[in-house]
Amino acid sequence: MSASSARGVAIMVAASVAWSTSGLFVRALDGTGAWAMVFWRSIGMILFLGAYMLWRYRRDTFAKIVGLGGAGFAAAALLASTFFFFLYAVSVTTVATALFLMSTSPFWAAVVARVVLGEPLAARTLAAIAACIVGVTIMVGDALEFGSVLGPLSALCVSICFAFQITVIRKAGGKADMVPSVLVAGLLSAALALPLGWPLLDTGLHDILVLMAMGVIQLGCGCLLMTIATRHLSAADVGLLALLETMLGPLWVWLVFAERPSDATLLGGAIILGALVANEVVGLRRRVG
Repeated sequence: MSASSARGVAIMVAASVAWSTSGLFVRALDGTGAWAMVFWRSIGMILFLGAYMLWRYRRDTFAKIVGLGGAGFAAAALLASTFFFFLYAVSVTTVATALFLMSTSPFWAAVVARVVLGEPLAARTLAAIAACIVGVTIMVGDALEFGSVLGPLSALCVSICFAFQITVIRKAGGKADMVPSVLVAGLLSAALALPLGWPLLDTGLHDILVLMAMGVIQLGCGCLLMTIATRHLSAADVGLLALLETMLGPLWVWLVFAERPSDATLLGGAIILGALVANEVVGLRRRVG
């Protein structure tokens, strides 16, 4: 492994660790509503990424945002919608259930790309999708038996919105700068959450600080680190290392808050993760070969 690749791996691992803290932040809250959660996390992320962009791009900051174009803003709007679905999902179901179901996004992206862009679906991807359907069915069935299905469905909506976001960017035919895109998504989500969650000042200072820290660490730092990692790694490598979030997220809340996933959740999650890893590894080997 070259020095550049090793650096990329280390940075991407750090990004996955940052993303995996989402459950810890949410479980540390005293009882903030979903709209307030979206707003204050977005504010923390906006301040962090806004400061970074001013430092990085200086007078070109506004041009970078405007330069996203129609497709970039559409992608940002789809990303903003995932903020709402994600925070609701981890509020009403286990972190493990939410993250395992969200990890199906590569397969949703493959299906959407097939329909919208006409891209072929490889046999290995079709097999992995079939395995994921089994895993999702087990987990949703478990939710139906022991509680509301809205949490798992919200987590699936995160994956679906993310799949459409990727497709919009690819259809536009260019590489999107993720930093201004995420910043715009934060602005959109905060603007929507503000009137719906008003009065947000009812949120305690403790929860405000936790959510703003979540916006900085989990979302802002995770985004920046992944952006840097993509300069050194292939998309397949980034995809594989991003799976660390799915594995570490449930582990943190299990260790800190004793939130143990059900056996059905663990089984369904293992099937989904296995399908993801197998699909990426086979694809990587074929590209290398």
